[in-house]
Amino acid sequence: MKYEQLVEFLLKADDLLLSGDLVKLQVYVDEHEAHEYQFDSALYEAQYYYALANCYSALYHPRTSKWYSQEIVKVAVCYRKALAMINSVEVSPNTIRLKSMICTNLANHLSSQGRALCCIELYDEAIRLDNNPIAYVAKARNELFIADSIYDSGHREYHYYTAAKLLEELKPFEELLEPEQRIPIDEGGRLHHFRSWYHENYENDSFNYFDEFKEQFESNRQKKYLSWCADNRLFINDLNDVCKSEIVYQDVLGLSSFTQRFNDLLSETDELTYHGNYDEIKNDYCYARYLMYQAMSIENDEIHYSNKTFQHVDTRCGAIDNLKVSHLKSAFKILYSLFDKIAYFIHRFFDLNDISKDNKIYIDKLFQKLNSKSWKPNEKLEGGQNHFINALFFILQELRDVKGFESVSKWINPSAEKFSEIRNAMEHRSLVVVDAESYHLITNFDIVNKLSTERFNSGYSELETKLDEINQKIANARRSKNKDLEQKNRAKQKKLEDKLAGLNSQRYEKQKLSSHTLHITVDDLEVRLFSLIKLVRNSIMYLSLAINLDSEMKKEHQEGIALPRDIPLR
Repeated sequence: MKYEQLVEFLLKADDLLLSGDLVKLQVYVDEHEAHEYQFDSALYEAQYYYALANCYSALYHPRTSKWYSQEIVKVAVCYRKALAMINSVEVSPNTIRLKSMICTNLANHLSSQGRALCCIELYDEAIRLDNNPIAYVAKARNELFIADSIYDSGHREYHYYTAAKLLEELKPFEELLEPEQRIPIDEGGRLHHFRSWYHENYENDSFNYFDEFKEQFESNRQKKYLSWCADNRLFINDLNDVCKSEIVYQDVLGLSSFTQRFNDLLSETDELTYHGNYDEIKNDYCYARYLMYQAMSIENDEIHYSNKTFQHVDTRCGAIDNLKVSHLKSAFKILYSLFDKIAYFIHRFFDLNDISKDNKIYIDKLFQKLNSKSWKPNEKLEGGQNHFINALFFILQELRDVKGFESVSKWINPSAEKFSEIRNAMEHRSLVVVDAESYHLITNFDIVNKLSTERFNSGYSELETKLDEINQKIANARRSKNKDLEQKNRAKQKKLEDKLAGLNSQRYEKQKLSSHTLHITVDDLEVRLFSLIKLVRNSIMYLSLAINLDSEMKKEHQEGIALPRDIPLR
């Protein structure tokens, strides 16, 4: 797509979006979707996919489409493509502005999917880049949504405080908002009402104690670890998304106390099953998080006595197999496995399937009927009323490719291996973690192997050409009924085919051995692991919010008296 074509597309798309004519917009988008464009620059590609995502967002919104529809996934894919492209472009005022808009719109899309925690970093990035006023407004609205979704009143008030602070920070940039973008903050808008209510009920210094709070640490090592968790926003604590002070140094979010039908067959342990299971999930998460922290403090070449008991093979690929890598691998396995535990929890709690189907439940199967090949969800989830469970479906698509849906996973980090491929190699095949510099030198500067490969390919092509010529001579001999000549050429044909079979055997062996192991640099593994732990952390929190939302929805239709159960704590 040339620049002139791009400008034409952008202008026409904007006109159709502003007109609200979704029928014409659909036709226009379909025309362009049919083409696989090549772009003159990554910047043009980013602009194209950003505009296309905006079109899809208008056409396929969760409020007007099935929440799990393939079309809605296109919105995320296009925004992710745009973000990947803009990240590869040299920084300039124009690219900063475009990236800010992409981050804001992608965050809005994630928020509409129930991913109220996943979108916060994107809003923060947009605000950091250029004080995007739309991001201030959208993040404030998202904070109020979180406040309405949690069961802890103290945390709810801090989210009110965060929303109010965002609205104050917005003031110098309010004039940059378009009239339709000002609706929430102008008189009559929800944020306008909220701002008035907040200032009537709270003073500016009402929340100073959050920053003034001092944790009592057992040691300096503990302090460093907890500070690392907070800085990376890894506590299972909704406040850690908006605050890094010592008051958030705890994984405080658990399951709310929910009502259950009276059943005298249940023991006290039975009644606490779900709370105990949630505790187990949190405990595994905390262990994986600590393994990550420990790994970060170990040098790539550091040797440890744990695996010094045998001589290690030098596989000539720059392999690292020390304690650091073992911690990273173990953390990855634990974190990935937690998605299946979350799926099992939801399957049992919401009675999605009979308990006889337990062995068929894992994260992939949570959103489809067990005997179905399509991605139509279990009928109890099809309505999509619990948006925090819906959020897990969209997180699944960032973990792995889902059949029938365009890949979101690929565009989270296009240059890195997918989560599912790393996990598959780690659990079932072979995964070797390598030093980036050594691996690059070994694989890209192996002159002997490159020359051998070139000779092989040249010889292979030459054999194929000779075989084609012989086949043509055999055909000609058959047409002229010259059996002696045909027989002579068939003998030559057999020799060439035998040689080609030998080369194919070599090629197969090369393919078999070179694909046996997945090599990944330690830097890429760390980057992927940080992305994974944030997805897991948010998923654990969405599970809690989903249970709380379900409890609140049941209260509206509940008859008689129901008393919540106190949760005993150690």
